[in-house]
Amino acid sequence: MQSLPLSCSGFDTGREAEALLVAEYAGGRTILRRQYVGYPLHVTRAFYLDRPRSDLATLYLQSASGGLYAGDRLKLDLVVERNAALNLTTQASTVVYHGRGGESEQRQMIKVKDGAFCAVVTDPYVLFPGACLSLKSSIEVADDGILILAEGLAVHDPLQEGGLFDRFSSETLVLRPDGTRVLCEAGDIGGAAIGVRFGALGGMAAAATVLVIAPPERCPDLAGIQAAADARNRRPSDHRSEGRGSAAAREDARSAVGGPCARWRSSWRPTRSTAPTCPAGGASISPSCPGRFRSGSVPTGFAR
Repeated sequence: MQSLPLSCSGFDTGREAEALLVAEYAGGRTILRRQYVGYPLHVTRAFYLDRPRSDLATLYLQSASGGLYAGDRLKLDLVVERNAALNLTTQASTVVYHGRGGESEQRQMIKVKDGAFCAVVTDPYVLFPGACLSLKSSIEVADDGILILAEGLAVHDPLQEGGLFDRFSSETLVLRPDGTRVLCEAGDIGGAAIGVRFGALGGMAAAATVLVIAPPERCPDLAGIQAAADARNRRPSDHRSEGRGSAAAREDARSAVGGPCARWRSSWRPTRSTAPTCPAGGASISPSCPGRFRSGSVPTGFAR
C-alpha cells in the first residue's frame, strides 16, 4: 500500500539561521561575552593560539549541515568591543549546492570598536553546478580599529560533466561610526567565466579577495603581503587542469586566502561601485594593477 504525501509536504524553501557573537576584552585577553547561535551554525570555545598576542581569541564558526542549500539564509551579527582582538574563521570549506532556481544568502554585520582588531577569514566556498550564492557584508569600523576580511571561492563538478555554477555575488559596505562611508562595492560573476583562459579569472578555478581597513600607524606590512602574493602567483600550478577533485580546488583557494590574490577583485564584473578616498588609511587591492595593494584609497571600479 502506497501512502500519500502529507498535505503540508513540499519542497524545502531553505533554512533561516542567525548567530550573534560579542567579543570583549577582560582580564588581559579577549573573551566571548555573549553568543546566540541557531541551527545549523555552531561556535567553538575561544582558543588562544598566538603567543605574541596572548589577548587574541580565535573562534571557529562551524556548520552542522552539509553545506549551503537552495534558499538558505544565514545571518551573522558580530561585535568586537573596545580593545578586543578576535580572529573568526571556519572549520573547513563550505559546499554550495544547486540553487534550484533560487539562491543561498549569507549576510554578516560586523562592528569593530575603538582599538579593536577583527579578522574574519573564511575557508573558500566550493560552488557545485547550479549553485547561486550571495554574500552581503555590512561593516562598521572605528577610526583606530582594524578589520581584515578574506573570502574565496573554488569550483567543483563532482560528476566531471562540465557543469557550471550559476552565479556568485558579493556586496560590501564599510562605514565609520558617524556614518562616513569608507567603502561600498558590489560585483558578481557567472559560471561561464570560469575556465576561460582570458576570462575574468584567467582560466583559474579558484580565487580569493582580502580587504584590510586600518589606520596608517596600525597598518600591516602591505609590502610583505604583496611579496607573498607575487610568490604565490609565480608558483607552478596545474589548477587549470580539468578533472581535479574538490580538495585540490579548495587548497588553491585556501592558498589564495593565505597569500592574498588580487586578480579576482580587479577583474570581476561590477554591478555597483562607489568609494571615496579612505580617510583612515584603509588598504585595499588596486583594480588598475592586478596583484598590487594601494594604501590610503579604495577602488572605484573593476573594469579591465
